[in-house]
Amino acid sequence: MKRIKAEEIEFFYIFPEDDLIKEETTLINSLVIPHNRVNRLMGRYESKQLIETLQNGTDTRLAIFKVNARLATIPLKKEYDAYQTHCLFWTNKDINLKELDQKIKDDSYTDEDFCNAVIAKVQYVFCRHCHNKYIALVCDDEIYMYMYIPRRVPLSDNYYKKIDMIKTIRCPNCNEFIGLFVLRFFDKVEDGN
Repeated sequence: MKRIKAEEIEFFYIFPEDDLIKEETTLINSLVIPHNRVNRLMGRYESKQLIETLQNGTDTRLAIFKVNARLATIPLKKEYDAYQTHCLFWTNKDINLKELDQKIKDDSYTDEDFCNAVIAKVQYVFCRHCHNKYIALVCDDEIYMYMYIPRRVPLSDNYYKKIDMIKTIRCPNCNEFIGLFVLRFFDKVEDGN
């Protein structure tokens, strides 16, 4: 894991060989505020196989972002920083993430290496047409608010540029729009899950 800054955002980049659970626990245990719903541990919600798929993907890497909890509409008198694990998804398929991993280790990466990366999260997605439920990788539009608004950077300069890069994926069952910026579907969730 390495702390980097790309496109005006500082975050912890997770390498494929890193132990994500260990990295998350170290970060969250070092906070003043104990673990809570804002400090989302990806490993507590996702299967180990799914985490490894995202961590070792040809177009995905995991990253831990610092989010100002006051902006997350939590009724606190003080602001504090929370950490959340997200996925970086590259929309250009010609990216070689093994080369990027090495560039990050060598401190030779640039903003250009991240210009086609979208911050995403794993969540349940429900199709209102066929009523199927899936685990999917979805663009996390909220994190762009947390990251850019405190810096007084116009949202349109970054968020809308990222959204325009996303090819909207339809429901794998009925081919209708889901209503979210779905980047990839993983598994269908059976009733009772």
